[in-house]
Amino acid sequence: MPKVSIVIVNYNYGKYLDERIRTILNQSYRDFELIIIDNGSTDNSVEVINRYISDTRVLPKFYPENDLPFKRWNEALNSATGDYFLITAADDSSYPALLEKTVEKLDKHPSVGIAFSQSWDIDDQGKQLRSWKEWTDNLDKERWAKDFIDDGKNECQYLLFQCTIPNPSAALIRRTVFLEAGKFDTSFRYLADWMLWVKMLLISDIAFISEPLNNFRTHTGSLTNATRQSLEFEERVRIINYLYINIKATDETWEAVYNQTIGYWSNLILENKISFDKSKKIYNILQSMDQNLNYRLARHLIKYGWRNFIDMFSYKTVNIKE
Repeated sequence: MPKVSIVIVNYNYGKYLDERIRTILNQSYRDFELIIIDNGSTDNSVEVINRYISDTRVLPKFYPENDLPFKRWNEALNSATGDYFLITAADDSSYPALLEKTVEKLDKHPSVGIAFSQSWDIDDQGKQLRSWKEWTDNLDKERWAKDFIDDGKNECQYLLFQCTIPNPSAALIRRTVFLEAGKFDTSFRYLADWMLWVKMLLISDIAFISEPLNNFRTHTGSLTNATRQSLEFEERVRIINYLYINIKATDETWEAVYNQTIGYWSNLILENKISFDKSKKIYNILQSMDQNLNYRLARHLIKYGWRNFIDMFSYKTVNIKE
């Protein structure tokens, strides 16, 4: 049986899929199986996948309908045989040493559940835009400048603020830890990977490779609508609440987390990008964590504007704790 199981979930990324498959099959580390899931594509994706089915490492599966990629990854990994898993997006690509260097980390360090490399950000045409190190510079400019192995719970302190493993395609994970963490939580539509990292790092450690061995594709011109923004924010608050229950952090850390979270929430309210019902759910979660929630929320709204907040909550605040 192969040591590594790689899963691609694809939906209508036929124009990138050939590159995605080739950069996996050309890895310097060769002991892997490649499970390619087509998630109900309507473009030429099936044709592209069929070009590779003669390779014995390639195991295709075609679904007639589109479903959440997190659900498809779970389904594929149920039948995967590897000790290690790589979960990839169909529009990303990788450098030949990605598997070799991440496998080495998991082999040498049994406590490590996630080994991931830095990524390049590329555009639709494959042009390098920037290193994803910039994503974490606001947290610590030096930490992600060099390789490290760290206690998983310490990494969770950073995950309170943002997903420090922003690209699953660069992360090799240990099968046993993935299963113990409960796989992807499919009640999350957008941030299930972030929640998975949290659950895995509460029970294992992390290894980071500062060399960029992966390309993460940013699609220029794409917009995030208000519905998605509000749902992502609700999922983010759920993650913070899960960490609140499961880790210890300093008062200063929680102060920064609350202020960042409430500041973003206030902006959604003031820009009419979140419904009352969604805000009610978020309020109830945050109030269970922060006794000063009302003060913080009022301070942000008074500073930046309050009319939309009053419109949303007037005559309804009596029911906010239901």
